[in-house]
Amino acid sequence: MDASAATARKKRSAKSFWLKQLHTWHWMSSAISLIGLLLFAITGFTLNHASEIEASPRSVEASAQL
Repeated sequence: MDASAATARKKRSAKSFWLKQLHTWHWMSSAISLIGLLLFAITGFTLNHASEIEASPRSVEASAQL
């Protein structure tokens, strides 16, 4: 009985480990996807509504010698 109980415990432990790893990877990939989605949403809004954002253009001229 002890050998089968130890084997069952190892299987549960391995399954628990992989479920925790899956949960962690799922959470991290969701967070990265959310950041990317927000980045695209913000840049899309600023590109499509550029006339509504008040800003004054500033030109800077520089020269360099190679």
